[in-house]
Amino acid sequence: MNFLQRTPFFRLLLALLFGIITFRYFQIPVLTLTILVVVAILVISVSFFIRKTAIQYRFRWLFGSGLFLLLFNLGYLLCLFSESKSTFYPLGERKTFLVTVNSATVEKPKSYRCEIKLNKVLDQNKWKTATGNAMVYFEKNELAKNLLVGDEFIVQATFKEPPCAENPGGFDYAAYLKQNNIRATAYINASDWYKTKTIPPFSIRREANIVRSKLLAIYEKYGIKDYEFAVLAALTVGYTDELSPDLRASYSATGAMHILSVSGLHVGIVYVVIAFLLSFLKKNRFQLFLRAILIVLFLWTYAFITGMSPSVVRSALMFSFVAIGTSLERKSQIYNTVFMSAFLMLLIEPNFIYNIGFQLSYAAVISIVIFQKPFAALLPARNKAIRWLRDLLSVSVAAQIGTLPFTLYYFQQFPNYFLLTNLVAIPLSTIVIYLAITLLATSFIPTIATFVAILLKWSLVLLNFLIVEIHHLPFSVSILTLNFSQVFALVSAITFISLYFYTKKAIPLLVGLSCIFVVSFLSLLTTYNTFHSQKIIVYSASKDLHINFIDKNKNYIHSSNQQELTKLAGIYWKTNKIEMPDTIHSQKYFQNNLAEFLNKRILIANEKYWKSKTSIAPLCVDLLIIGNKSKPKVTYLFENIIPKTVIVDKSISPWYTENIRKVCVDKSIAFYSIAEKGAFIYEKQY
Repeated sequence: MNFLQRTPFFRLLLALLFGIITFRYFQIPVLTLTILVVVAILVISVSFFIRKTAIQYRFRWLFGSGLFLLLFNLGYLLCLFSESKSTFYPLGERKTFLVTVNSATVEKPKSYRCEIKLNKVLDQNKWKTATGNAMVYFEKNELAKNLLVGDEFIVQATFKEPPCAENPGGFDYAAYLKQNNIRATAYINASDWYKTKTIPPFSIRREANIVRSKLLAIYEKYGIKDYEFAVLAALTVGYTDELSPDLRASYSATGAMHILSVSGLHVGIVYVVIAFLLSFLKKNRFQLFLRAILIVLFLWTYAFITGMSPSVVRSALMFSFVAIGTSLERKSQIYNTVFMSAFLMLLIEPNFIYNIGFQLSYAAVISIVIFQKPFAALLPARNKAIRWLRDLLSVSVAAQIGTLPFTLYYFQQFPNYFLLTNLVAIPLSTIVIYLAITLLATSFIPTIATFVAILLKWSLVLLNFLIVEIHHLPFSVSILTLNFSQVFALVSAITFISLYFYTKKAIPLLVGLSCIFVVSFLSLLTTYNTFHSQKIIVYSASKDLHINFIDKNKNYIHSSNQQELTKLAGIYWKTNKIEMPDTIHSQKYFQNNLAEFLNKRILIANEKYWKSKTSIAPLCVDLLIIGNKSKPKVTYLFENIIPKTVIVDKSISPWYTENIRKVCVDKSIAFYSIAEKGAFIYEKQY
C-alpha cells in the first residue's frame, strides 16, 4: 500500500489547501464556483453508478477527482465566508458603538491592546447592526487592564483601516490583521468608553482566561518574579506579555523560542506524563477506552488553561487522535493523524494556513516523523543515557531541517548553536513543566508548595542563564535571508531529496538538486541586483527623519534616531544583501544639510539653520525634504529655495503638510506626502 493510500487525509488536505491559496491570489465568480460544485457532484455520482468491476477500475479516478474538486470549492468558499464575516462597517466615521471584547488585554508601553467585535452602531438615535472585528488600543487605566473576553462596552471612536507596509521590507500590519479576520484599528481615550452592566454569556475563552489569571497569581504568590516569571508564564500557559525584548532576542537567537510558545512540545509532555500515570489502565478494552477518555480530558483541560490558542488546540487535537487510536489497539498512522488535525483546523479557520506558528508547528512535526529515525539509526547506542542523548540530537536536527525555510524567511537568522541549545533547553523546560504542575497541584499545601517553588525558581534561573550565555558565544547567529520564491524552492528541495532516500529513485534526487540550484541562483540574482542598485529612500516614521543613500552594496544614512531606523530598514538591508549603514555627518556629497547624490541635489529643511539666512538668488534643488517636525515659514522657504520635488515626512502635522501642498500646486512643483503614500523611493535607472 503506497503513501497516498495510507494517508487519505493528505489528499483531502491538499485539495482544501489548493482552494484556500487560490482565494488569496485569484477571484473566481460565484457562477463559476456553482458550476464547479455541480460538476464535482455529478462526477462523484457517476462513479457510484458504475457497476462492472473492469469499468470501475478503469474509471477509479472519477471519485477522487470529484472529491478533490469539491474540497477545492469548499476551501475557496470557507475563505469567502470568513472574509464576508469580517467585513467592517462603518469605517472612518466617529460614532457610538456597542462592542464585545474578543481577547484578553495585552499591556503595551503606552496602552492596553485587545481585539473587539462590533455589535451595533448608534445612527440617528437608533441602534443598527454593525459588523467586523477591530484591534483597539486603550489609554492606560485599571478598567482597561481588567477587561475580559465577553465583556461588553459602549465606545465613541473612529475606526480606521490598519496601515499597510509603509517602508520597503516593512511589516504589513494590515495583511497580518486581515489573516486574523481583523479589518480596523482605533485608539480609545479613557473618557470615551464605559462598560455596560450586561452579564456576559458563557464563553470557554473567557473562562480560560480567568483560570489562566488564577494560575499566574499562584506563581506570583510563591515568589516567582521578573525574568523567571516571564519564562514560566510563557512556557506553561502561553502568557508572553511579560517577556522583555532582550530575553526574547536571546531565546530567538539561540533557537529556543519554541519552548516559549506553548505548542506540540508542551502538549506532548503533558500527554506522556498523563499516559504514564494512567499506564495501569490497560488490562482490557474498557480500561483502554477509559484511559483514552481521561487522557483526552487532561489534554483539553491543559488547552483550556493556556487560553485555547491555535497552536495548543491543533496539538491537543492531534494527540487526542493518537490516544483514541491506542485505545482501539491500533497503531496510529502518524502522517494521517497530522494531516487530519491540519484538515480539521483549516475547516474551522482557513486563515490559519498563513499563521507563522501553524506553519512552523506542522513543518517541525512532519520533519521529525520523516528524519528522526533515519538520523538515530546512523548512531547505534546500547547505553540508555547515550541513546537518550542521540534521540534528543536527532529530534533537534530533524525539526531544524523542516523549519529552516520558514525561520530564514520570517526571522532572517539561523541559530548556529541550536544543538547545544536544545541539549539545555528541552531537558530543563521539561523539568520546569513538571515542577510547575507539581506547584499548582500542591498550592493549597504551603509547606510543600514553597519547597517546589524554590526548585522551580532556580531551574528557571539556570535555564535563562544558559540561554543568555549561549547567545553571547562568538558567531551564535548567522544572518541568512530567503524570499518567497526561495522558500518554495527550498521546501521542494527538502521534499524531493527526502523522497529519494525512501524510494532510491534518481528523478526525485535530480529534482531536489535542481531546486537547490534555483535557491542559489536566486540568491546570486539578489546580489547582482544589489550591485546595480542606487537609491535614495526617505522612510516613513512618526517622529524622526530617516534618509537612506544606497550606492550598490554601500549604505549611508542620515538619521536623528539610528536605532529606530535599524528597526524600520533592517529587514530590507538583510534581504537585499546590503551592508549595515554608516552614519553621514560630513561626506563629500553631504555638507550643511545639502547632499549631492545620483546627480540629484537634495536639501533637508532645517528650521534653525535656515531661520536667519537669505540668498541673493534662490537655491535650486531636485529634492526638498521637510521633516523632524520642522515648520519653516512657507513663504520664506519658497522665496529662498526652488525645488523640483517637495517631500514631507510623517512627523509633519497634517495642517502644515496641507499648506505645503497648496503652495506646490500653485507653483507646479511635484509634491509627495509620506504620511499618505509611505516611504519615498528614488532609484537611478540604467
